[in-house]
Amino acid sequence: MKSHLELLVAMNFRKTKHLPLALVACLALGCNRANLYQASSLPADLAAPSYTSLQNVDLSRLARTVSNSQVLYAGDEVEVTVVTGIEEKTPTAWRGRISEDGTLNVPLIGPVHVAGLEVTQAEQVVRQESIRRGKYVSPNVTLVLTKRRTNKVAVLGAVNSPQTYELPATSSDLLTAIVQAGGLSKDAGTIIEVRHPPSLVEVPLAENETGYSTELASMRGRRQMVRTPPRTVHVDLTEAANSDFGDYSLPDGATVMVMKRPKRFIHVLGVVNKPSQFEVPDDLPEPRLLDALALAGGLKLPVADKVHVIRQLPDRTDPIVIEASFRAAKRDPTSNIVLTNGDVVSVEETPATIVLGTIRDFIRVGTSIPLPGI
Repeated sequence: MKSHLELLVAMNFRKTKHLPLALVACLALGCNRANLYQASSLPADLAAPSYTSLQNVDLSRLARTVSNSQVLYAGDEVEVTVVTGIEEKTPTAWRGRISEDGTLNVPLIGPVHVAGLEVTQAEQVVRQESIRRGKYVSPNVTLVLTKRRTNKVAVLGAVNSPQTYELPATSSDLLTAIVQAGGLSKDAGTIIEVRHPPSLVEVPLAENETGYSTELASMRGRRQMVRTPPRTVHVDLTEAANSDFGDYSLPDGATVMVMKRPKRFIHVLGVVNKPSQFEVPDDLPEPRLLDALALAGGLKLPVADKVHVIRQLPDRTDPIVIEASFRAAKRDPTSNIVLTNGDVVSVEETPATIVLGTIRDFIRVGTSIPLPGI
């Protein structure tokens, strides 16, 4: 008849089925020895991707090109005064708004295209048109920019003050929107979704074969306003910070959605005190093997050392297994590998852990007195 100690040993071996936890999982997923790597010599393409901190991202690239503060744009409000020198009373200043087609409808003179011109240039154009159209002989025209056009932009998601803001049209860009919203919040990720509303654009009338009617096709050379459908653009802040290209201007009615940083999870199994799934804290931008073991309450047995990290890479069908050592990780930073979201850390059973666990169970079951240090 088997002794109590022999029965506990048999129970422990049956419980582990003679196979390490990571190996059982790997076999279930179809792994093989070709997918087994050493932590101390892990190839760079299999390592955890580097963590991007928004503190290191240059957000100034999200601003549009600095515009001339003296240039007039559609939607700007101006004040125009025309003085002829023969007035008996002080001439009245006229207030108007530059239309979407860039023209300013001045009383008595009519529409004059001023968008894209500086204020002084616009004054000269209005003066010349008034003379050309026979309205005045030699007027003195004064034009004052009274209010810039503003765009209403909704800034939502992971920002400190999400709401709708009015941005000056000349600086209506992604950077201004984020600054107006109080900056990015602590849980902000690197992806921003920008939703552009339908808009009107001026395009040449197309030929008949492109689908326009015969009447429109006969008007070749003329232009028309076409409404474009809404569109959504995704901006990666890390890519934008390293690129000199990109249009980050925001039209009126745009919505900026700053996505939250995805939560990261690591699973810790095996010979640990609290095996479970753990969310990686924000203060651990690059969690390492020893960090994961600490989250799990440390090793359950002092002789435990062998660790397997199961990692599923996006470009591989089968997961890889990284063989590591608890003691080596404490001695060598190279062995204390960086973990990534979804990694499974398994502290493996070995003959030493099985024997020590059996002895501990035997003593506790038989005498109810725990063995010091076990």
